[in-house]
Amino acid sequence: MDQVAFVALVSAGQPSAPGYFGYDADLNRRERGLFDPAAVRALAAADFLRRRAEGAVVLDARDPLEFAAGHLAESVNLPADGRFAELSGTVFGPGREILVIAPDGRGEELVTRLARIGFDRAAGHLADPEAVFRAHPELMGRARRLTVHALREALDEPRPPLVIDVRGAAEREAGAIPGSLHLPLAELPARHGDLPADRRLVLHCAGGLRSSVAASLLRHHGHAEAYDLLGGYAAWEAAPAG
Repeated sequence: MDQVAFVALVSAGQPSAPGYFGYDADLNRRERGLFDPAAVRALAAADFLRRRAEGAVVLDARDPLEFAAGHLAESVNLPADGRFAELSGTVFGPGREILVIAPDGRGEELVTRLARIGFDRAAGHLADPEAVFRAHPELMGRARRLTVHALREALDEPRPPLVIDVRGAAEREAGAIPGSLHLPLAELPARHGDLPADRRLVLHCAGGLRSSVAASLLRHHGHAEAYDLLGGYAAWEAAPAG
């Protein structure tokens, strides 16, 4: 077996590499100071909102259901109980200033987990998210979500939504929604500009976590009509058409 054949064999079905892999490889060749967890800050509301207005990205690490019910507009949902650090490094560029909204008591933990992948520009975490949500309803947004039944009905409309599968290649080989576009989550940050701006987009993964990440990322980039599919492909496959 020659080198080309060997590489093709071992790489078949492998997911796209997250964008931070190359960044971390470069960091590992440099001499850097140690990260000090004691430097992690809880940000007061005024400081947090000022940094957000100046262009920092808000990473909301709450559960997708909590996020869907209400969040600061243009936040990106990266649940703390998922593959938090990997997904953060997948969807964010390393140079962005990050503001964290964490589940209760986990702000310092999540900022530290970001630093472990070289994302040490997190400004801190919001001290009291619920107080900010209540005080600033004008800044709030809700996630757009569809059930499988609603998606099936929408696909029969004269102008159906574009369904985007953000799973890996090996997952898609086991089954896919007919007519869907395959765009793995790791490729979405670089390719979101290729998606139509005037069409509904419905994103799905296997069970619903990655699609919440993907849909929130697209809304962050201006795709207001980005939805995620509740239950993902597993729900689609389990619900008979009819």
